[in-house]
This record gives sequence, structure tokens and C-alpha cells, in this order.
Amino acid sequence: MKVLLVRHAETEWNQRGIIQGHKDSPLTVRGAQETSALLAALASYPIACVYASPLGRAWQMGQALAGHFDCPLVAHTALKEQAFGHYEGMPSALLRDEHPYEAEALFAKDATFCPPGGESLAHASQRIIDFIQQQQQTAAHQTLCIVTHGQVSQGVLALLKEGNIDNFSRYAQPNASYSVFEMTEGQCITLRWGIATHLRTLALHK
Repeated sequence: MKVLLVRHAETEWNQRGIIQGHKDSPLTVRGAQETSALLAALASYPIACVYASPLGRAWQMGQALAGHFDCPLVAHTALKEQAFGHYEGMPSALLRDEHPYEAEALFAKDATFCPPGGESLAHASQRIIDFIQQQQQTAAHQTLCIVTHGQVSQGVLALLKEGNIDNFSRYAQPNASYSVFEMTEGQCITLRWGIATHLRTLALHK
């Protein structure tokens, strides 16, 4: 089974550095441009189904992909972003100023750290890994697209690449980037992550 793991396009809160989690904000103009660039970049993949987080920013990307490939689109709560609890809606810079230890743990150092009222990255990443492994039982020879979110994607990629989540911060990827991997008997056998070459021309005109 081949999987394309896609991060949603840029939102207003991404642009302003505000922590989203299970909250949401609209796409920016650049976000719409990123979506178009991603559709063109993935044109050669025979995507059989798109699974997306039901949060608005990921669902919009899922709709665009499913429409482009004329394939089913399925929402699944397992694909949501890590829940940041009380930190949602807070500028990340403010969190770093007021709670530097917690901010460093959350974004760089400790995948087991659970923000107040939220969930740990380790837990959130594992629910996506479990979802991917479940799909392999029914789509063993298909190409699937999974649309999810930035923070939780880091944990998923660390688990797939290294077998543990400790170095999750290495796997940051920009909005509307994607990773490609193949699964055999529940194991990841190849992985290319953080592919964003299709966004280079957008960066020149930002």
C-alpha cells in the first residue's frame, strides 16, 4: 500500500503564528495557491481514496484532492491534529514567553508532554499510525491520500522513519507539503518526507 501524507494549506492562524489544534481558521490567499500547486504535483499518482481530518482546513484540502482525482473522500476523527487544550488560540510566541519549558516540551523535546486539557503528541501520532495500519487490511495494493496536520505529522513521520517518536521535531514540513511511503505487513519500507518543491515558485512571489 502506498500512502501520501499531506499537510493542509496555509491558514490565517498559521500566518499569524497562532496555535490551532482542534480550533480552526480560514485559508489565506497563499493557502489557495498552495492547494493548486499541490494538485499539480500529485497528478501522476493513482489515488484511489482520500481520507481527511474533519477539521475545516484539512477537509478543504481533502475536497480539492478528491475532486481532482475523482475519488471518494472520507472524514475520520483519528486524523485530527494533536489537541493543544488550553493553548489553542494562543500565539505560539506568547506561550514561549510565558511558559518556556512547556513550549519547548510541546514543540521540540517531549512527545509525552500533555498540554492542559489536551493530549500528548505520542497519543495523537499513534492514533494515525493505527488508522494507516487498519487501511492496509482492505487497501493493500492501492494508493491512498491522508490529509492531516503539521504537528501530528511530525510524530507520525518520526515513528515511521525511526521506529520511535523522540526526534519528532526533525520532521517539520511546510503547509501543503507531502510525504510518500509504502507499507508492507504493517511496516514502512520506504519514506520520502516533507516534499515541497512544488511550492518554490510561490515562495518567490510571496
